[in-house]
Amino acid sequence: MDQLITGPFQPIISFKFLKLKFEELLTSENPVDQLQAKHLMSILDRNPELVSGIRSVDVFNSYKKEVEQIMSFLFPSALQDNEIKAALFPYSNQYFYLSNRLKNIIKETTSDVNSVLRKLYKDNEDSIDLNPYAIILNQYYGFNVDFDRPKQIKLDDVSGQTRTYRITFNADFINIYPNGNAVEITPEILDELLEHAQDERVWRRYFPDNSWTIEGFGLLSMIDTTLDGKIDEFKTHLIQASANNSNKILEDVRKIFNIDDLEVGNYIVDGDALIRPFGEDMGALTLRKGDSISCQSYACKYVYNQLFEKHLPVVLSNVPNYAKHSQGDVLSEMLLENGFKSAILLPIVFGGKLQFIIEMAAYKINQLNDINKVKLDTIMPFILSHSKRSIAEYENEISAVIQNQCTSIHSAVEWRFVEEAHHFIQDRNNGKSPSFKEITFENVLPLYGQIDIVGSSVARNNAIQEDLNMALTQTKGILQDLLVEKNMPFYEQLIYQIDKKVYELEAYFNNNTEQEIHLFFEKDIYPLFKHLKAAGIKNDGIDDFLKRSVEEKQLFYVARKQYDQTINIINKNLSSFLDKQQIKAQEIFPHYFEKFKTDGIEHNMYVGQSIAEHQDYHESVVYNLRLWQLQVMCKMESLYYTSQENFPVKLDVASLILVYDVPLTIRYRIDEKQFDVDGAYNVRYEMIKKRIDKAVIKGTNERITQPHKLCVVFSTNVIEREYLSYFEFLQSKNYIGDHIEIVEVEELQGASGIKAIRADINPNLMFNDTVFSIEDIEATL
Repeated sequence: MDQLITGPFQPIISFKFLKLKFEELLTSENPVDQLQAKHLMSILDRNPELVSGIRSVDVFNSYKKEVEQIMSFLFPSALQDNEIKAALFPYSNQYFYLSNRLKNIIKETTSDVNSVLRKLYKDNEDSIDLNPYAIILNQYYGFNVDFDRPKQIKLDDVSGQTRTYRITFNADFINIYPNGNAVEITPEILDELLEHAQDERVWRRYFPDNSWTIEGFGLLSMIDTTLDGKIDEFKTHLIQASANNSNKILEDVRKIFNIDDLEVGNYIVDGDALIRPFGEDMGALTLRKGDSISCQSYACKYVYNQLFEKHLPVVLSNVPNYAKHSQGDVLSEMLLENGFKSAILLPIVFGGKLQFIIEMAAYKINQLNDINKVKLDTIMPFILSHSKRSIAEYENEISAVIQNQCTSIHSAVEWRFVEEAHHFIQDRNNGKSPSFKEITFENVLPLYGQIDIVGSSVARNNAIQEDLNMALTQTKGILQDLLVEKNMPFYEQLIYQIDKKVYELEAYFNNNTEQEIHLFFEKDIYPLFKHLKAAGIKNDGIDDFLKRSVEEKQLFYVARKQYDQTINIINKNLSSFLDKQQIKAQEIFPHYFEKFKTDGIEHNMYVGQSIAEHQDYHESVVYNLRLWQLQVMCKMESLYYTSQENFPVKLDVASLILVYDVPLTIRYRIDEKQFDVDGAYNVRYEMIKKRIDKAVIKGTNERITQPHKLCVVFSTNVIEREYLSYFEFLQSKNYIGDHIEIVEVEELQGASGIKAIRADINPNLMFNDTVFSIEDIEATL
């Protein structure tokens, strides 16, 4: 048997162990098993050499008819065209019987099957075939050595496609036993063998040729795993990040479905709108460029319910037939326009939200159908995982573009920035020079409010005066102590300058006075005190003076520190409260909101249809927001005075609301990173807003903003009536007092005819989560 692979084995072809198996079936309770066993026994009894063993292939081939009869028990006729199976000579790559399906595979392959099988048990071309040794070590000696290898072969068919098969080997009808020249394998020898796994000389030393006999025959089974391999390639390409990945993924999907010209696309589901993907690697198949259509107008009611309501795949195996029954919707029109005759639409959902639709389309009727759609079940988890990762990565990229171009953006208008960022990334990916275009919102109504610290400039100047006075007084005391120890005319001259500056500080303080005093300390006092300290002069006053100036990083920061701490606490508390209340305001209707911290808190609000992406705007929205703003301003001032006793400096605040009922256009200024009103006419609003807090009542010097009063500035009778109804309602809820007054405002530059409503704010408001609405007002009428 020279043509067989032998190695350490001396092969004997035998059906002895098959006979033993069927002898057991003679006593089976199943009459069919008994019948088959008797039939096989009769064949083997008539041909004893097939049981005792044959060492020559030629002799074995002389029993061809009998062998075929015997194999019929292992290769049932009903399974011949399904199973990929072969009977092999003992430990050999040569077969003596094949199933019909395997015969057809061999007939249609261009590969050398024997050559492929010969490499089956090798890791590579130069490695040793360890399989015979594995059989001896594990089956005969009982060593538990892991020799398992993935056993796969690849065969090319006449069409040029490569098919992959997984191999399994059945050794139930084989026995192994040592011959006279066999070497006893001890654990020590096993250690040496495993240490030299690729040294053939070591293996040959302990396993000489023909030292073992292998008797019987083997059964080889093959399973077509071509689809599994294609899916593995698909997974690999999904994981890889490459510019050419979309083409590879498309080819993978084509292989999985065995459709060479299959097309794949996708489109984004943005609320009720369908839009093409911004990266056109896999463009939409059923949307034209520039299209943005609603879900309802895209397809028939059935497809709409399946896809956009139930989030289930839709299969159109016959597109012309679908077009006929749907009476020509956008989906069928686009499919037919592109020549597609069958299609599958696959919804991709994350967190309960439909993100986008994957489209698959083929050029023949029934090429895509409800049967081969099942292939999607296997790859769907990987598609979802890849999609989720891709969406997260793209959202991160969007955020990075917005952050780089616009800094932080309010959530109500973020959708518009995301939209522009999509275009930015698309232009960049297409090799263009991207620019982040200005973003505008038209026909929006503004709401402006502020709670300002009254007399903040005076309080700040008083704090500065107090600190400078303290510094000058302590410095004068140190110099006087130095004069006692040593009479120095220069010290007297410095004391004179200090007295002069104290007088100037108290008589007419201004910014120049502050700068002059600081310059006096930097040029005259600090150098002197540092020199004296370096010269070894012991003076606690000098040490304390220099230490405080280093620690506080400015001259005697005591009163000013208390003032700054008070401003910071006020701003922090009011800002935090306003942020929490804004959550409720956004629930009324999405709107743009921004706040600024100065000596108090200012806020801007803009509301209109152009800002709300998916909601319908109604004029009642602005009425509710105006009423919300009044309530919040009352609560903010009450909150301030409730907490005032804990502040380092006692200050007063005044509240102001500007009502403007002319719609504006706001534009986001890229360079300034903020929204601003757009257009010359709209600038009037900004001028009023900047000047109104300093305005006075006409014919007087009294400012319209006063502590403990809520001031609402307006310019039309319609607004006056609207806010008087609000104030009357707030009186009933104990937000404001009984006294309400309407005053005329002194003309401002660029604005005239302005009025103000003022009312006392209840300083003891009960704080709760209630936000009254227009409906509450109507309920009291």
